[in-house]
Amino acid sequence: MRETAAGYGMALLATVIWSGNFVVARAVADMIPPWQCNFWRWLAAFLVCLPFAWRDLRRDMPLLRRHWRYVSFMALLGVSLMNTFFYKAGQSTPSLNMALIAPTAPVIILLLSRLVYGEPITPRRLAGMSVVMLGIVVLVSRGDWQRLAALRLAGGDLWSLGGALCFGLYSLFMRSRPAGLSTLGFSAATFGLGSLFCLPAVLAEMHALPPVIWQREVIVGVLYAGVGCSFVSFSLWTRAIGCIGPVRAGIVYYSLPVYAALAAWLILGERVNAAQIVGGLLIVGGIVTATLPARRPAA
Repeated sequence: MRETAAGYGMALLATVIWSGNFVVARAVADMIPPWQCNFWRWLAAFLVCLPFAWRDLRRDMPLLRRHWRYVSFMALLGVSLMNTFFYKAGQSTPSLNMALIAPTAPVIILLLSRLVYGEPITPRRLAGMSVVMLGIVVLVSRGDWQRLAALRLAGGDLWSLGGALCFGLYSLFMRSRPAGLSTLGFSAATFGLGSLFCLPAVLAEMHALPPVIWQREVIVGVLYAGVGCSFVSFSLWTRAIGCIGPVRAGIVYYSLPVYAALAAWLILGERVNAAQIVGGLLIVGGIVTATLPARRPAA
Protein backbone atom coordinates (compact mmCIF):
# COMPACT_ATOMS: atom_id res chain seq x y z
CA MET A 1 0.00 0.00 0.00
CA ARG A 2 2.88 2.37 0.75
CA GLU A 3 4.47 1.51 -2.59
CA THR A 4 1.22 2.29 -4.41
CA ALA A 5 0.84 5.62 -2.60
CA ALA A 6 4.46 6.49 -3.39
CA GLY A 7 3.89 5.59 -7.05
CA TYR A 8 0.88 7.88 -7.34
CA GLY A 9 2.79 10.64 -5.53
CA MET A 10 5.77 10.41 -7.89
CA ALA A 11 3.54 10.31 -10.97
CA LEU A 12 1.63 13.35 -9.71
CA LEU A 13 4.84 15.29 -8.95
CA ALA A 14 6.25 14.48 -12.40
CA THR A 15 3.03 15.68 -14.04
CA VAL A 16 3.03 18.91 -12.02
CA ILE A 17 6.64 19.61 -13.06
CA TRP A 18 5.86 18.85 -16.70
CA SER A 19 2.90 21.22 -16.66
CA GLY A 20 5.27 24.08 -15.88
CA ASN A 21 7.09 23.51 -19.17
CA PHE A 22 4.20 25.07 -21.08
CA VAL A 23 4.33 28.12 -18.82
CA VAL A 24 8.08 28.36 -19.46
CA ALA A 25 7.48 28.12 -23.22
CA ARG A 26 5.06 31.04 -23.04
CA ALA A 27 7.05 33.13 -20.55
CA VAL A 28 10.38 33.08 -22.45
CA ALA A 29 8.91 33.06 -25.97
CA ASP A 30 9.96 36.67 -26.62
CA MET A 31 13.31 36.37 -24.82
CA ILE A 32 14.97 33.38 -26.50
CA PRO A 33 14.25 31.77 -29.91
CA PRO A 34 12.78 28.25 -29.89
CA TRP A 35 15.78 26.35 -31.26
CA GLN A 36 18.19 27.98 -28.81
CA CYS A 37 15.80 27.41 -25.89
CA ASN A 38 15.47 23.74 -26.78
CA PHE A 39 19.23 23.32 -27.29
CA TRP A 40 20.23 24.79 -23.93
CA ARG A 41 17.46 22.87 -22.18
CA TRP A 42 18.63 19.47 -23.42
CA LEU A 43 22.29 20.32 -23.02
CA ALA A 44 21.58 21.06 -19.36
CA ALA A 45 19.66 17.77 -19.08
CA PHE A 46 22.57 15.87 -20.67
CA LEU A 47 25.14 17.39 -18.33
CA VAL A 48 23.02 16.59 -15.27
CA CYS A 49 22.23 13.07 -16.49
CA LEU A 50 25.78 12.15 -17.54
CA PRO A 51 27.28 11.51 -14.05
CA PHE A 52 24.41 9.14 -13.21
CA ALA A 53 24.44 7.43 -16.62
CA TRP A 54 28.19 7.22 -17.27
CA ARG A 55 28.61 3.56 -16.32
CA ASP A 56 25.49 2.48 -18.21
CA LEU A 57 26.51 4.56 -21.21
CA ARG A 58 29.92 2.90 -21.41
CA ARG A 59 28.40 -0.57 -21.03
CA ASP A 60 25.74 0.15 -23.68
CA MET A 61 28.13 1.67 -26.23
CA PRO A 62 28.33 -1.47 -28.46
CA LEU A 63 24.51 -1.62 -28.61
CA LEU A 64 24.26 2.12 -29.28
CA ARG A 65 26.72 1.83 -32.17
CA ARG A 66 24.93 -1.20 -33.59
CA HIS A 67 21.54 0.54 -33.49
CA TRP A 68 22.72 4.10 -34.25
CA ARG A 69 19.96 4.71 -36.81
CA TYR A 70 17.23 3.95 -34.28
CA VAL A 71 18.88 5.98 -31.50
CA SER A 72 19.41 8.94 -33.86
CA PHE A 73 15.78 8.82 -35.03
CA MET A 74 14.49 8.80 -31.46
CA ALA A 75 16.81 11.66 -30.49
CA LEU A 76 15.55 13.70 -33.45
CA LEU A 77 11.89 13.11 -32.53
CA GLY A 78 11.95 13.30 -28.74
CA VAL A 79 14.71 15.85 -28.17
CA SER A 80 15.35 17.97 -31.26
CA LEU A 81 11.84 18.48 -32.65
CA MET A 82 9.13 17.85 -30.04
CA ASN A 83 9.89 20.60 -27.54
CA THR A 84 11.12 23.00 -30.22
CA PHE A 85 7.61 22.84 -31.68
CA PHE A 86 6.10 23.63 -28.28
CA TYR A 87 8.53 26.54 -27.76
CA LYS A 88 7.61 27.82 -31.23
CA ALA A 89 3.93 27.51 -30.29
CA GLY A 90 4.59 29.59 -27.19
CA GLN A 91 5.23 32.61 -29.40
CA SER A 92 1.60 32.81 -30.51
CA THR A 93 -0.68 30.67 -28.33
CA PRO A 94 -1.50 30.61 -24.59
CA SER A 95 0.24 28.02 -22.43
CA LEU A 96 -3.13 26.49 -21.51
CA ASN A 97 -3.84 25.70 -25.17
CA MET A 98 -0.48 23.93 -25.46
CA ALA A 99 -1.18 21.93 -22.32
CA LEU A 100 -4.63 20.94 -23.60
CA ILE A 101 -3.38 19.85 -27.02
CA ALA A 102 -0.32 17.94 -25.73
CA PRO A 103 -2.33 15.07 -24.15
CA THR A 104 -3.78 14.22 -27.60
CA ALA A 105 -0.60 12.17 -28.11
CA PRO A 106 -2.23 8.97 -26.71
CA VAL A 107 -4.89 9.17 -29.43
CA ILE A 108 -2.16 9.71 -32.04
CA ILE A 109 -0.46 6.60 -30.68
CA LEU A 110 -3.68 4.60 -31.12
CA LEU A 111 -3.99 5.66 -34.76
CA LEU A 112 -0.35 4.99 -35.54
CA SER A 113 -0.47 1.62 -33.76
CA ARG A 114 -3.29 0.66 -36.11
CA LEU A 115 -1.33 1.75 -39.19
CA VAL A 116 2.08 0.38 -38.19
CA TYR A 117 1.31 -2.67 -36.02
CA GLY A 118 -2.23 -3.48 -37.12
CA GLU A 119 -3.68 -3.13 -33.61
CA PRO A 120 -7.51 -2.98 -33.65
CA ILE A 121 -9.39 0.22 -32.86
CA THR A 122 -12.42 -0.75 -30.77
CA PRO A 123 -15.71 1.18 -30.89
CA ARG A 124 -14.89 2.61 -27.45
CA ARG A 125 -11.55 3.89 -28.70
CA LEU A 126 -13.15 5.31 -31.83
CA ALA A 127 -15.75 7.15 -29.72
CA GLY A 128 -13.03 8.56 -27.47
CA MET A 129 -10.96 9.78 -30.42
CA SER A 130 -14.04 11.45 -31.92
CA VAL A 131 -14.60 13.33 -28.66
CA VAL A 132 -10.93 14.39 -28.61
CA MET A 133 -11.17 15.71 -32.17
CA LEU A 134 -14.29 17.69 -31.21
CA GLY A 135 -12.41 19.12 -28.23
CA ILE A 136 -9.53 20.23 -30.46
CA VAL A 137 -12.00 21.94 -32.81
CA VAL A 138 -13.60 23.80 -29.87
CA LEU A 139 -10.21 24.74 -28.46
CA VAL A 140 -8.69 25.93 -31.73
CA SER A 141 -11.80 27.92 -32.70
CA ARG A 142 -12.02 29.55 -29.23
CA GLY A 143 -15.78 29.05 -29.61
CA ASP A 144 -15.89 31.18 -32.78
CA TRP A 145 -17.32 28.87 -35.46
CA GLN A 146 -16.98 31.56 -38.14
CA ARG A 147 -13.25 31.36 -37.53
CA LEU A 148 -13.30 27.69 -38.52
CA ALA A 149 -15.39 28.45 -41.57
CA ALA A 150 -12.77 30.96 -42.70
CA LEU A 151 -9.95 28.46 -41.91
CA ARG A 152 -8.09 30.98 -39.78
CA LEU A 153 -6.32 28.60 -37.42
CA ALA A 154 -3.74 29.94 -35.00
CA GLY A 155 -0.22 28.94 -35.98
CA GLY A 156 0.67 28.18 -32.38
CA ASP A 157 -2.06 25.53 -32.14
CA LEU A 158 -0.68 23.79 -35.22
CA TRP A 159 2.85 23.86 -33.78
CA SER A 160 1.43 22.29 -30.61
CA LEU A 161 -0.20 19.52 -32.63
CA GLY A 162 3.16 18.97 -34.33
CA GLY A 163 4.77 18.54 -30.92
CA ALA A 164 2.06 16.08 -29.90
CA LEU A 165 2.63 14.14 -33.13
CA CYS A 166 6.36 13.91 -32.41
CA PHE A 167 5.63 12.62 -28.90
CA GLY A 168 3.17 10.10 -30.31
CA LEU A 169 5.75 8.78 -32.79
CA TYR A 170 8.42 8.73 -30.09
CA SER A 171 6.18 6.74 -27.74
CA LEU A 172 5.10 4.37 -30.52
CA PHE A 173 8.65 3.44 -31.53
CA MET A 174 9.86 3.26 -27.94
CA ARG A 175 8.54 -0.30 -27.88
CA SER A 176 11.22 -1.13 -30.47
CA ARG A 177 14.07 -0.16 -28.15
CA PRO A 178 16.80 -2.81 -28.44
CA ALA A 179 16.77 -5.42 -25.70
CA GLY A 180 19.54 -4.92 -23.16
CA LEU A 181 19.81 -1.17 -23.70
CA SER A 182 19.53 0.51 -20.28
CA THR A 183 17.17 3.39 -19.63
CA LEU A 184 19.89 5.74 -18.40
CA GLY A 185 22.27 4.89 -21.23
CA PHE A 186 19.55 5.39 -23.83
CA SER A 187 18.48 8.68 -22.23
CA ALA A 188 21.99 10.10 -22.09
CA ALA A 189 22.63 9.11 -25.71
CA THR A 190 19.41 10.69 -26.99
CA PHE A 191 19.91 13.82 -24.88
CA GLY A 192 23.40 14.32 -26.32
CA LEU A 193 22.55 13.44 -29.93
CA GLY A 194 19.37 15.51 -29.91
CA SER A 195 21.34 18.54 -28.71
CA LEU A 196 23.86 18.06 -31.52
CA PHE A 197 21.08 17.81 -34.11
CA CYS A 198 19.81 21.23 -32.96
CA LEU A 199 23.14 22.95 -33.63
CA PRO A 200 22.61 23.88 -37.35
CA ALA A 201 19.28 25.57 -36.58
CA VAL A 202 20.76 27.20 -33.46
CA LEU A 203 23.64 28.68 -35.47
CA ALA A 204 21.17 29.93 -38.11
CA GLU A 205 19.10 31.63 -35.39
CA MET A 206 22.21 33.22 -33.89
CA HIS A 207 23.17 34.58 -37.32
CA ALA A 208 19.70 35.89 -38.24
CA LEU A 209 18.36 37.10 -34.90
CA PRO A 210 19.64 39.45 -32.18
CA PRO A 211 21.74 37.80 -29.46
CA VAL A 212 19.95 36.34 -26.46
CA ILE A 213 20.09 38.47 -23.32
CA TRP A 214 20.62 35.97 -20.51
CA GLN A 215 18.47 37.63 -17.92
CA ARG A 216 17.20 35.86 -14.85
CA GLU A 217 13.89 34.71 -16.38
CA VAL A 218 15.65 33.01 -19.30
CA ILE A 219 18.21 31.25 -17.10
CA VAL A 220 15.59 30.04 -14.65
CA GLY A 221 13.30 28.89 -17.48
CA VAL A 222 16.03 26.92 -19.26
CA LEU A 223 17.27 25.30 -16.05
CA TYR A 224 13.73 24.43 -14.98
CA ALA A 225 13.02 22.80 -18.32
CA GLY A 226 16.38 21.03 -18.50
CA VAL A 227 16.82 19.83 -14.93
CA GLY A 228 13.18 19.64 -13.81
CA CYS A 229 11.17 18.64 -16.87
CA SER A 230 13.84 16.57 -18.60
CA PHE A 231 15.80 14.85 -15.82
CA VAL A 232 13.86 14.98 -12.53
CA SER A 233 10.42 14.28 -14.02
CA PHE A 234 11.82 11.50 -16.18
CA SER A 235 13.33 9.79 -13.12
CA LEU A 236 10.11 10.20 -11.09
CA TRP A 237 7.97 8.89 -13.93
CA THR A 238 10.16 5.83 -14.46
CA ARG A 239 9.96 4.92 -10.76
CA ALA A 240 6.20 5.61 -10.69
CA ILE A 241 5.60 3.18 -13.55
CA GLY A 242 7.61 0.58 -11.65
CA CYS A 243 5.28 1.02 -8.64
CA ILE A 244 1.82 1.38 -10.17
CA GLY A 245 2.24 0.50 -13.85
CA PRO A 246 1.89 2.60 -17.00
CA VAL A 247 -1.93 2.62 -17.16
CA ARG A 248 -2.53 4.08 -13.70
CA ALA A 249 0.40 6.46 -14.13
CA GLY A 250 -1.16 7.56 -17.43
CA ILE A 251 -4.41 8.39 -15.66
CA VAL A 252 -2.46 10.82 -13.48
CA TYR A 253 -0.89 12.36 -16.60
CA TYR A 254 -4.31 13.36 -17.93
CA SER A 255 -4.50 15.91 -15.10
CA LEU A 256 -1.68 17.93 -16.70
CA PRO A 257 -3.94 20.64 -18.22
CA VAL A 258 -5.37 21.40 -14.78
CA TYR A 259 -1.98 22.22 -13.30
CA ALA A 260 -0.90 24.07 -16.44
CA ALA A 261 -4.01 26.24 -16.26
CA LEU A 262 -3.39 26.97 -12.58
CA ALA A 263 0.26 27.86 -13.21
CA ALA A 264 -0.62 30.05 -16.21
CA TRP A 265 -3.21 31.91 -14.16
CA LEU A 266 -0.93 32.40 -11.14
CA ILE A 267 2.33 33.20 -12.97
CA LEU A 268 1.33 34.67 -16.34
CA GLY A 269 -2.11 36.05 -15.49
CA GLU A 270 -3.69 34.26 -18.46
CA ARG A 271 -7.48 34.31 -18.52
CA VAL A 272 -9.43 31.11 -19.06
CA ASN A 273 -12.57 31.40 -21.21
CA ALA A 274 -15.51 29.06 -21.57
CA ALA A 275 -14.32 27.62 -24.91
CA GLN A 276 -11.01 26.55 -23.38
CA ILE A 277 -12.79 24.89 -20.46
CA VAL A 278 -15.21 23.02 -22.74
CA GLY A 279 -12.47 22.06 -25.20
CA GLY A 280 -10.21 20.86 -22.40
CA LEU A 281 -12.95 18.76 -20.79
CA LEU A 282 -13.77 17.16 -24.14
CA ILE A 283 -10.11 16.39 -24.85
CA VAL A 284 -9.41 14.90 -21.44
CA GLY A 285 -12.70 12.97 -21.40
CA GLY A 286 -12.11 11.62 -24.88
CA ILE A 287 -8.56 10.51 -24.06
CA VAL A 288 -9.70 8.70 -20.93
CA THR A 289 -12.48 6.98 -22.88
CA ALA A 290 -10.14 5.94 -25.69
CA THR A 291 -7.17 4.74 -23.66
CA LEU A 292 -8.44 3.23 -20.41
CA PRO A 293 -9.05 -0.53 -20.61
CA ALA A 294 -12.62 -1.68 -20.27
CA ARG A 295 -13.51 -3.48 -17.07
CA ARG A 296 -13.94 -7.20 -17.41
CA PRO A 297 -17.22 -8.62 -16.10
CA ALA A 298 -16.97 -10.47 -12.83
CA ALA A 299 -16.89 -14.22 -13.10
